[in-house]
Amino acid sequence: MQIEEFEQEIERALKSLPGKFLEKLKNIQIITDDSAPKKKNSLLLGLYQGVPLKVRGAISEPLMPDKITLYKQSLEKISKTTKELRNNIRDTVVHEIGHYFGLEEKEIRKRGY
Repeated sequence: MQIEEFEQEIERALKSLPGKFLEKLKNIQIITDDSAPKKKNSLLLGLYQGVPLKVRGAISEPLMPDKITLYKQSLEKISKTTKELRNNIRDTVVHEIGHYFGLEEKEIRKRGY
């Protein structure tokens, strides 16, 4: 999949989220990186970097945006078809947004992401 189409799939995934979640996504950047950093015995599909909403102070917002990175090659590697790749992109976007909201890995996986 070309990078432009990959990024369009990320946009589709975001637009598919319920409005009550979308309206809470503030000061966040979602980017694509071609390859993931090496991680022993696992394949990194996405990464959330920032301060989760549930631990932020009520008074001030972080100065730097939170960041979600999706790793294109990793997602393509686990996907056998274009349809499967689209589903994996959406699942990874939802998974990383779960971290943005403060959910732990175990909680997100329990919800199927």
